[in-house]
Amino acid sequence: QYRNKPVAVGHAHSAKSNTSENDIMTKTYSKNSSSELSTSNYVAREHGVKKGMFLGDAIRLCPDLVVLPYDFKGFEEVTGIVADALHVYAEEYNGCVEQVSCDESYVEINIVPEDDCPGNNDVYGFVNSLAQRIRGDIVEKTECTASIGIGPNKVCHY
Repeated sequence: QYRNKPVAVGHAHSAKSNTSENDIMTKTYSKNSSSELSTSNYVAREHGVKKGMFLGDAIRLCPDLVVLPYDFKGFEEVTGIVADALHVYAEEYNGCVEQVSCDESYVEINIVPEDDCPGNNDVYGFVNSLAQRIRGDIVEKTECTASIGIGPNKVCHY
């Protein structure tokens, strides 16, 4: 419903509400709102919207911004599904999962090029295809997209 639209999540009090059962967040927001956004998607970020920003400032940068309320039950459900999937991959490659927040985790994957990278021991190609598999698994199970950074440790990734 909101694909390719600028979306943010946060507490928001509308100046004027045009809500219905099918369209829960069609609202006009005050450009003076000091409600704080907790996150935004990449489309909104292209307009300069970012987490921690006041809603009023975000609306000035992106007048078409869709602001969704917190859905703690939904966050918990999806976080559990993603965590379970990540643990499967970590176990498969003798690693571990460090969950940092509801939408961020570090997954340690230990590979042996001779065993895990058939053919030419292409570690780079292997980890990239593994990342694509993980992203596909997350989308299939949750309908949420995920970004994955790859690196030799959690501090240095690309």
